[in-house]
Amino acid sequence: MAAEPAGEPAPSAGPRWNRRWNSRLPWVAVALAVIVVMAGSFWLGHRQGQLRAGHDAATSARERRALESEATRLESEISRLNAQVAELEMARRLDREAYGQVESTLVDLQSRLARQGDDLAFYRSIVSPADGVQGLRIQRFAVRPGTQQHEFVIEVTLIQAMRQDSSLSGLVQVVIQGMEGARPAKYSIGQLLGRTDAQLPFSFRYFQTIQKAVTLPDEFQPFEVEVSVQSKRLASPLRQSFPWKVTNLASAEEVPPSDPPRGSSR
Repeated sequence: MAAEPAGEPAPSAGPRWNRRWNSRLPWVAVALAVIVVMAGSFWLGHRQGQLRAGHDAATSARERRALESEATRLESEISRLNAQVAELEMARRLDREAYGQVESTLVDLQSRLARQGDDLAFYRSIVSPADGVQGLRIQRFAVRPGTQQHEFVIEVTLIQAMRQDSSLSGLVQVVIQGMEGARPAKYSIGQLLGRTDAQLPFSFRYFQTIQKAVTLPDEFQPFEVEVSVQSKRLASPLRQSFPWKVTNLASAEEVPPSDPPRGSSR
């Protein structure tokens, strides 16, 4: 077995390690650079997140303040509108009450005007009747409700037209015609008063309204009234028929005769 030659040194490990390190150094540098870049990116992202979070919080605060201000404004506007609605409701109620009062006053004035017109026509009929006929006449007839059941108030108004130089007097007979059950019936004012021959006296110069309360039998249904006036100033009794029509106390309605007067003055 041959021996190795003496005197040749063994190969050194230093140069081989240096070569390996030199070959790995670029990769290490790249890795470090990547780590630095990642760390920087993370720090920038975190910082931007903090800034963005602060910006969002400030924006939210401004928006919240704006919404609170708008809500306050709307509440104030709603309160103002509610007050305006209440005022309008009050005005409408007052207008309605005022309109009702005006309407009531107008109706009252119209009623008074109608009564005054009737009174004027009545006085004209005394001074100067439309038909030019002078002397005694039956101007109005009315039936008013009484205070008791089946009680009525008979009203007869007599006038002396165009001749008021002296007073005249006489008697008025009132006969009420109707149905009692299935048969015709009639009652004079005297029969209803319990005095068969009783009549209604009058004495006046211009006019007179004669009133008398009578009570009708329970089953009697009246439909017509005949009024007869007797006086020394008349050549024959003055007679007129009127429909039975009950009017209230506030009514000034004149019941027209159902036929023209019969009889004449002397």
